Amino acid sequence: MARTIIVGLDGSAESGAAAEWAAREAKLRDVPVRLMHVWMPVPEPMAQAPLLGAETHQHWTERVPREAAEGLRLRHPGSR
Repeated sequence: MARTIIVGLDGSAESGAAAEWAAREAKLRDVPVRLMHVWMPVPEPMAQAPLLGAETHQHWTERVPREAAEGLRLRHPGSR
């Protein structure tokens, strides 16, 4: 069974710190890191607001993990 360290991201500083820890641990253990983005659903009336519409949801669900992965690759070369 392959081992993997999984870390959840929600865009907060705390989840960024967790991703940094995960990258360090993964490198020490020579296992890959899997980043999982977490999006907390909002009530329907709020979801229809221009700031929280489908475009915003798509933007954040793509941006948060992409930027985290790019940063981890730069700060932790050789990580998987």
